[in-house]
Amino acid sequence: MITEGRHRRSEELRQLPPGPKGWPVVGNIFQLGWAPHESFARLARKHGPIMTLWLGSMSTVVVSSSDVAREMFKNHDVVLAGRKIYEAMKGDYGNEGSLITAQHGPHWRMLRRLCTTEFFVTSRLNAMQGVRSRCIDQMVKFVADAGKSDTGAIDVGRFFFLMAFNLIGNLIFSKDLLDPKSERGANFFYHAGKVMELAGKPNVADFLPILRWFDPQGIRRKTQFHIERAFEIAGGFIRERMEGMGDGCGKEKRRDYLDVLLDYRGDGVEGPLRFSSRTINVIVFEMFTAGTDTTTSTLEWAMAELLHNPKTLKKLQAELRRVKPEDMDMSERIGITLRKAVPLKAIPVPYKV
Repeated sequence: MITEGRHRRSEELRQLPPGPKGWPVVGNIFQLGWAPHESFARLARKHGPIMTLWLGSMSTVVVSSSDVAREMFKNHDVVLAGRKIYEAMKGDYGNEGSLITAQHGPHWRMLRRLCTTEFFVTSRLNAMQGVRSRCIDQMVKFVADAGKSDTGAIDVGRFFFLMAFNLIGNLIFSKDLLDPKSERGANFFYHAGKVMELAGKPNVADFLPILRWFDPQGIRRKTQFHIERAFEIAGGFIRERMEGMGDGCGKEKRRDYLDVLLDYRGDGVEGPLRFSSRTINVIVFEMFTAGTDTTTSTLEWAMAELLHNPKTLKKLQAELRRVKPEDMDMSERIGITLRKAVPLKAIPVPYKV
C-alpha cells in the first residue's frame, strides 16, 4: 500500500507543469517578495505562462496567460471547481451549510441552486428596486447628518456597509436591520471585517501542515472567535423573525429568503431533509458577509480613485445625471470606473488543483 501510494503521488507530481526549483521544506516561499504578483510575473517570464510553485507542502499552479486561463475556466471548470480551504476557515462544525468552503459536489450544487433560483433570481431583484432606492436615499441622509456634526472625518465605508447590509436584510428578512447608531451594526461590521482580514493573512500553518495543531500565529483561533460573534448577531436577527412569526406578525409580507430556508425540504441525498439552525446561521452569515464586504470595498475604492481624479469624477457625475439607471450600459462608462477601481485591490481566490 505504501509503495502504491508513493507511485500514485509520483504520477500526480509528474503531471504538474514545470517551475522554479525550491528549497527543502519551504519550497519557493522565499522567492516571493512583498508583492507576490510582481514575483509571479518575474518568474513567469523565465518559466512560462503556466508553472508550479511549492509554498511549503502546498502545490500552487500559477497561470499568467489570459489564453491559458480562458482554456482552463471554460473547458476545465469542473476539474478546477474545488478550492483550497485555509486553516482559518476550518471551523468546529466543518463545512456545514457553507457555500464558501464547500467543495464541488452534490451539497455545493444544492446550495448554489438554492441561491440562483431564490436569491439571485432577476424577478426578486427587480422587485427590490424601490427598496434599493430607499436604502441609497437613507445612506445619503446618514452621510449628510454625519457631515453636520463636528466629529471631523466621515467613515464613508461604514455608511456603504449599512446600505448594503440593509439591502441584504430586506432580501432575507424583509426589513431594515441597522442604522448608524446601531450597536449590533457596529459589532457585525467589526467582526465581519476581522474575519475577512484574518482569512486573507498568510498563515504558516497552511504551508507547513505539521504546525496546524499549534496554530503558531493564532489566526485560526482569532478567526473562529470573530465568526462565532458574527453568528450570534445573525442568529439574533433570525430569532427575532421566528418570534414575530410565532406572534402572527408579518403573515401578509412577501416570501423572502429566510422563508425559503425555513421551508426547505430536501431528498436526503444531495442535501439534508431540513436545514438545521446552525446551517441557516451559516448561510445567512455568508450572504451578509459576501454581499456587504465586496460592495463596501468596491464603492470605497472607487470613491477614493474618483476623488484623486476630479476630471473623471465630473464626467461620471454628468453621465449619471443624464442617463436613467435602466438605460445604463455597464460595459461602458460606469463599468470603466469600476474596472479601474477593482483591480487595484484584487484579492486572489485559491482553487484546488
